Amino acid sequence: MNKAKVIEESGKLEGAKELSADIFGVAYDDRFINEALKEYLRKNFTGSAKTKGEVRGGGKKPYRQKGTGNARQGSTRTPLKPGGGITFGPRPRVKINKLSKKKKAAALRQALSRLNNEEKIYFAQSLGFKKTCDAAKFLNQNFKKGSKIIIVTEKQDREFALPFRNIRNVSLECAADLNMRKLIYCDAV
Repeated sequence: MNKAKVIEESGKLEGAKELSADIFGVAYDDRFINEALKEYLRKNFTGSAKTKGEVRGGGKKPYRQKGTGNARQGSTRTPLKPGGGITFGPRPRVKINKLSKKKKAAALRQALSRLNNEEKIYFAQSLGFKKTCDAAKFLNQNFKKGSKIIIVTEKQDREFALPFRNIRNVSLECAADLNMRKLIYCDAV
């Protein structure tokens, strides 16, 4: 069942194209895809707050230790005072559980295989639309309204991308930039 439908520019189905079993015939593993998806969605943790040692100022003791009646203070930048540092604020953290290149490639193959099994992969011989309305008409003929569609091209081409750029739920991807996360959430490729 490694075949994909071929669509003409007019919207007619032209036939089927044979797909490679190495890429589109891989067994799908939910746990593996879940692990890969968590890696894509993991945050970078770039938030940072200054501690009392990093806040500007506060080097000199504000007043002497004894005899003033005030509580003893060593710095004006203590977390207890306004303008002081934050006690346990956010710090930048490094991602530890990175997926290897082989695992990322395997996840991409599994996502493509899943789309192939659900018959959501289509090929178009030549889509030479000049206007957005023509491109939208083509997509409305062949796909349900509101479907999330990824159009994959061999290389980036501005002329090809212009008609599709302003259509909702349609994204254009270069084949080299395609990732598993986008494929999981799309309705057609």
